[in-house]
Amino acid sequence: MGLQTYFEEFNKNIKMDFEERSELAEKRDILLKKLRTNDELPSFKEFNQGSYGMFTGVKPLENKDYDIDVGLKFDVNVSDYNPLDLKVKIRDILKNHTEYGAEIKKPCVTVSYKKDGELAYHVDLVAYAYEDKDNKESQMYLSRGEEFSKDENKYWEESEPVKLKDDIMDKLDDEAQRNQYRRIIRYMKRWKNIEFGSSGNAEPPGIGITLLAYKKFEPQKYDWLEGKYIYDDLEALINFVEAVKNMFVYERYSEDRGENLYRIKLNLHVKPNTDVFSKMTDIQMTEFKKKIESLLCDLKEVRNEAELVKQCELLNKIFGEDFPIPNKKETAKVQQRNFTPNSSSGKGIF
Repeated sequence: MGLQTYFEEFNKNIKMDFEERSELAEKRDILLKKLRTNDELPSFKEFNQGSYGMFTGVKPLENKDYDIDVGLKFDVNVSDYNPLDLKVKIRDILKNHTEYGAEIKKPCVTVSYKKDGELAYHVDLVAYAYEDKDNKESQMYLSRGEEFSKDENKYWEESEPVKLKDDIMDKLDDEAQRNQYRRIIRYMKRWKNIEFGSSGNAEPPGIGITLLAYKKFEPQKYDWLEGKYIYDDLEALINFVEAVKNMFVYERYSEDRGENLYRIKLNLHVKPNTDVFSKMTDIQMTEFKKKIESLLCDLKEVRNEAELVKQCELLNKIFGEDFPIPNKKETAKVQQRNFTPNSSSGKGIF
């Protein structure tokens, strides 16, 4: 077995599995039924969004909870409602649904659940309205703001959530390439969860990692046997991380820190066209750059290592204990990665 086998086992270890997706979907459906049968709320159509909707979710690390984002496209004109009207109605309907209740947040209403006595997962319900409810192709608006926010922080924001989701999911037509694309996103999400603190905005947002992949990921595979290609996740990771490293640009010099500060400015390609890294400070972005550079060096060290067990040990240090390390007795024979790029032959990396 080559290294790719262990990457794919790692992917299985960290991806949100069918049982977890089903449990979250069950909670989602109960909430939606409760909302639909309440006369205080207008009719709506739902859609899954975020990592759950794009099949790029990863299991949370210890003391973290699962989540599912559900968009609610209300059959109303945005001009007929104040920005928080729908979210307040959702919160009031669901406030006694769980022990944690329902909480209005800036972009959503969150309903949290316990399992085995501890916080286990939450469902984020995101409210949208149409510019013209009779034209479902008209502009959609997202409800922004918290209940006690200042008036200027309560507003309807132009949004294209379905287009964003579809564009990211449809980046690649080939199923095998699309699967590698999703694996790379999951690997990077697990890496960032390990490398960054969860307080404040120090950790790059998940949509930031996903949008970087949408912009920069390129599938990589190598010739294993004649007529059969095996996808090369290590090379795909190296190429992707290197592309991300090259996206950082000089922002300013920090007198306090005595160093240059850098940023990646990456706007959503759909409305509201916001910078997905806008909440991160210049210092936090520069730390992100340093960690990306370190990750690139570590991945290249893996590539340069000839022995399979040592490769997996290095990857285990990068990605945590979910990256498998094979039994040394089973791999006593030195195994090299079955891949040597050969640009002159026209084979190798694709």
